[in-house]
Amino acid sequence: MASYNGDFNRMQEEALARLREMQSRSRTAVNRPKEAQSAPPPPQRQTGAQRPQQPRPAQPAQRQDIFKSLFGDVKIDSEKALILLMLFVLYRNNADIKLLLALGYLLV
Repeated sequence: MASYNGDFNRMQEEALARLREMQSRSRTAVNRPKEAQSAPPPPQRQTGAQRPQQPRPAQPAQRQDIFKSLFGDVKIDSEKALILLMLFVLYRNNADIKLLLALGYLLV
């Protein structure tokens, strides 16, 4: 039992040392002058001939057409959209399948 207490105390001391080190790093990062912090270089001006063509965002009518082609006549209100978003986020974070099925049931 003494070995366990000794190991626990040693681990606790190591954790406190790491905590103090992280706190000192954060203090130095916060107190550093603004000009010393790395800033991205200013963008260079380009003439019209040198600018690459950027794709224009889709117009609202085009977005609706894409939405209709994907979902057909399914009516999705804000609540169902929120549930779908939750399903997606939970799925990407490897949530329990029972939870995902329960949320999917709410969509019906």
